Amino acid sequence: MSHRLINEGSPRTGLVQGIEYNGWTIKSKKAPICGSSEMDDMICTIRSIQQKFGMPPPEMVFGNNYVTLKYGNDIEIGFNAIDALSHVDTSSTSSEHIKVAYAEEWKRKRQVGLFHPFLINHNDVKDVIKPYDWTYTTSYRGTTAHGAFEVADEPEIDVVRLQRKDPILFYDENILYEDELADNGTTVLSVRLRVMPSCFLVLQRLFLRVDDVLFRINDTRIYHTFGSPYVIREYMSREDHFNSIANKLPAGQGDVSLLNDTNWISSVLPKKPEVFIRERLAIQ
Repeated sequence: MSHRLINEGSPRTGLVQGIEYNGWTIKSKKAPICGSSEMDDMICTIRSIQQKFGMPPPEMVFGNNYVTLKYGNDIEIGFNAIDALSHVDTSSTSSEHIKVAYAEEWKRKRQVGLFHPFLINHNDVKDVIKPYDWTYTTSYRGTTAHGAFEVADEPEIDVVRLQRKDPILFYDENILYEDELADNGTTVLSVRLRVMPSCFLVLQRLFLRVDDVLFRINDTRIYHTFGSPYVIREYMSREDHFNSIANKLPAGQGDVSLLNDTNWISSVLPKKPEVFIRERLAIQ
């Protein structure tokens, strides 16, 4: 079956790339960072994010970036930074979660004296109230405009099919937001997608590294085999202590760059997730 590649716009105004194939229209848009003086028609600004969610935004928010999957008028699934940030915990106790789970590591961080820009004028972390999750961890699994997912045990994502060396008709990577946690780690929310002749896969990944404290990866996968009756969505959250992961670095190589390699971190994190949800969406 033939396909049509999409290439519209420009990096300055927003570059839309994608593919039309097998009844699906799959697009990925990349645009300048929120607040850029290059664009006057940004749909989001630093101020609007803070007003909407009641928290300072990440250092880099690509609020005009998106990935969308459309099947006729029946299905529309999307990923974007604004909806993802709406799933960040802003409750009064949200900033306590890592402190409680990793008390000893947090104590050592506290003794160092500087952990986050909001703590510069404070000597004790426990005296500081940050009413939001400053790691910007999100449980966002995408935005569904048409159609509805339902929890189901099957079908599963066809891993064997994905491991085949099939030609890739379209591939892209897209960053939605990023923050360096005051030089004490990093949080990145990104989306990767690939379309093959028989199927497509979208992977949204939240990667979190808090130095000397923990690693966390929240993955959302959207998968469909063309001609099958369902779109599958799987979400899993995994994490481990920082030192547990650092101790798995190849002996004698001293290659600490692996601690920034999301694929390597994913391969050494515990296989059993903290949270796992499988859903399916029926194609009419």
